[in-house]
Amino acid sequence: MNRLTSRSTVVLFCLLWATLPAGASVLGTAGFYNEFIFGDIFQENTDSQGRVAAAGNVTYSGMSVASEIAVKDPRYPELVVGGNLSWANGSVGYFSDINSGSPEYKKGDIVVGGSASIAQNNGGSSVAFGSLTTGAALPFSFSLEQAYLQDLSTYWGQQAATGNTTIKPGEIFLTGTNPYLNIFSLSASDIKKNIGFHINVPEGSTTLVNISGNVGKMKKFGFYFNGMDGNLDGDDLNNDGQPDFLFPDSLILYNFFEATALNIAGIEVHGSILAPWADVLFSDGHIEGNLIAQSLLGTGEAHNELFNGNLPNHPVPEPATVILLGGGLISVVAVRRRLRD
Repeated sequence: MNRLTSRSTVVLFCLLWATLPAGASVLGTAGFYNEFIFGDIFQENTDSQGRVAAAGNVTYSGMSVASEIAVKDPRYPELVVGGNLSWANGSVGYFSDINSGSPEYKKGDIVVGGSASIAQNNGGSSVAFGSLTTGAALPFSFSLEQAYLQDLSTYWGQQAATGNTTIKPGEIFLTGTNPYLNIFSLSASDIKKNIGFHINVPEGSTTLVNISGNVGKMKKFGFYFNGMDGNLDGDDLNNDGQPDFLFPDSLILYNFFEATALNIAGIEVHGSILAPWADVLFSDGHIEGNLIAQSLLGTGEAHNELFNGNLPNHPVPEPATVILLGGGLISVVAVRRRLRD
């Protein structure tokens, strides 16, 4: 290789690494979506405060999407549907006064791979949105993201527990002391109704809860963090204008690495759920984090507290990174050929 070619290659690699996505999520593209589903979604009379993506068909009625997304990102449209979209009544995008319908609110973008059927209301659309593109090329590959997340779930599920798990009648205690990462192992059969689910770890550390079993349930129980009741999350009891306690939702991940079915009901889930093989029935409750699953049915509500914890590096890079690196390598080869000719 001559000196000019060598320098050009170095420069191109520097430019390539400089263009890798800023603030990339360990969950890949799914990390930027409140709900990221590999099959169909059927929901009514609820909302997802963050972005939603589904590889299959989406059927909505009385649904609000991305109501807390105040700043658009062209890489991640507010609603992405791989199949067909059917919708009656709802909205996509941020409201200056939440759900006020005031004219200054920012409307979100909808990208649909198939067709879209939007119900009419008094001669106009019953769904408020900024733009709707049908028959579109999707902004990312669901199949690549699915393979990555399934590998990721399996990989994390194989990690040895670093914290102690104590199961008592009506109580589960997860106790760890590592200031960076605490890993716990549970069986789906350990998680009962009407229990107290206690997480006791250093503030600022990431919590990974690996849950084995083909059928998972999270129904009618409460969460505690270092002794604080999750029901107090965000409350200002002393009226000083500041919340007295914030549950570290964005640092907690429940990894259902074997589940093909997951039932969530009557609960406020503090943390994100990774269940990439599971058909999820979600009713009467909400999740403070990402929900990643095979399919989604119900009236469950998603709040835009996205996971940003630190977890063991996966040996397989995230798909967007692979595509970017591949494009950069092709550019390097092309430049070298031109310089050689």
